[in-house]
Amino acid sequence: MKRILATLAAALLSVSLAACGGVTVEGDDTTGNATGTVPTEEQSSGSSSTERTSERSGQASQSNGSTARDGAAEEIDGLPEATVERSAEAQAFLDELTDKNIDVSGVEDQLIATAQNYCNSENKDENVTVDAVAGQLIVQGRTSVQEEQAAEISTLLKESADRTYC
Repeated sequence: MKRILATLAAALLSVSLAACGGVTVEGDDTTGNATGTVPTEEQSSGSSSTERTSERSGQASQSNGSTARDGAAEEIDGLPEATVERSAEAQAFLDELTDKNIDVSGVEDQLIATAQNYCNSENKDENVTVDAVAGQLIVQGRTSVQEEQAAEISTLLKESADRTYC
């Protein structure tokens, strides 16, 4: 179960990091040289660039047996929704937090991992992970509880984990 969650967390992290980069190119249609002009016949040596491109295309088609060509890039509005099937325990834990006015959207896997970490602790009273996550929930504005009352969120996380996971 831990390996599955670790794999899911790694996949989620990879997708979110990939979403940070741009995939479209904007700019002028220069050929890549400094002046933006097409080189003349006298400037190029050997065969023309058109002939070289044709040769390379032919060689690539012969080497992989495919004649597929790349199309133009299209801009997308957003990433598709990733759906994850959660265990009944995980969903019950998240539902309980949501019922207590904690915004769990986008951090579901981290909260589930926190509950599992807490339940698998040898000494639950000394587990500081829950306290750290409770503080982050407050700082990120995922609850209306003030920082001075962080112990309430920590207790809620521990009690919810006890009821659903432990």
